[in-house]
Amino acid sequence: MQTPPCSALFLLLAVGCAPDNNINILAQADLFYQEGASAVDILWVVDDSISMQNEQEQVAEGFQAFISSLQSKNVDFQLGVTTTDMDLTTPLRGRLIGRPEVLTPDDDYISMFEERVLVGIEGSDKERGLQAAASVLLEDNLGFVREDAGLAVIFVSDENDCSDDNVIPDEAEGVRCYDEPDVRVPVQRYIDDLLELKGEQRLSVSSIIGPTLSEGCEGSWPGLRYQSVSERLNGLLGNICEADYAELMSQIGERITDPIRTFYLDYAPIEETIEVSVDDEIIDQDVRSGWTYDAEQNTINFDGVWVPPFESSIAVRYDIAGG
Repeated sequence: MQTPPCSALFLLLAVGCAPDNNINILAQADLFYQEGASAVDILWVVDDSISMQNEQEQVAEGFQAFISSLQSKNVDFQLGVTTTDMDLTTPLRGRLIGRPEVLTPDDDYISMFEERVLVGIEGSDKERGLQAAASVLLEDNLGFVREDAGLAVIFVSDENDCSDDNVIPDEAEGVRCYDEPDVRVPVQRYIDDLLELKGEQRLSVSSIIGPTLSEGCEGSWPGLRYQSVSERLNGLLGNICEADYAELMSQIGERITDPIRTFYLDYAPIEETIEVSVDDEIIDQDVRSGWTYDAEQNTINFDGVWVPPFESSIAVRYDIAGG
């Protein structure tokens, strides 16, 4: 049998083509572009169940801190608000609330948002925040999602997400969300839908949610499903039990408008082979002024004082583990 010839393929380096030494090393290059945040669509998904009055008021009070980063950078933004009430009997389930549904810089958006985010406390006790966001963004967005804009989603809830495609009937007690967790739609489906809608580099999902039970936050439950989405999609996590949301909301606003700090690799690398360059300049692996690798998330992170600037190109080259 004739030995097949070595083949040169894109991003593939074949080493050792002799029939008794058929070892292949796959060399990968993941390329990213740091887009500027000139336009962004921002969806707030706010829990309107009976325990949320104080938290809604705190979001309203912290809105100026949130919007200041977008104002200072002249970002062309759109704002929309929906609730976590997705009961089948709810008239505005999965819809943007208020008139006009979408707020822009041409509106009196500060006072209108501060009023609109007070969504009330008569909503369902089955808080389906992920399902509500998907409904607004994927099914009935009224032009809210612009093709040329980034997308930011912020969840505010003191309960874990109960998105189940309404398997649990309206009249059932909300505790069934915890007693029957298997009926809930896997979080990964919502992550995949958001990535398909907007893409990795133009998407940020943050959550103001209940912390772990060990932190002793009375009246809230850990928002673990929201946490999973935020950790995967370039977002921030905030404690809903904080007495003041201003600093947190300021940080979320900055995250929406700042350069991306986390880059997901296509494959698991042989860690010692990773090489990162920005605009063809090699960047050192350094926790303060360069990059680090997170093996659990399979990401390159710029968490120190330096981050690749807008309109820069980032290349991550590595050998694929197991290749």
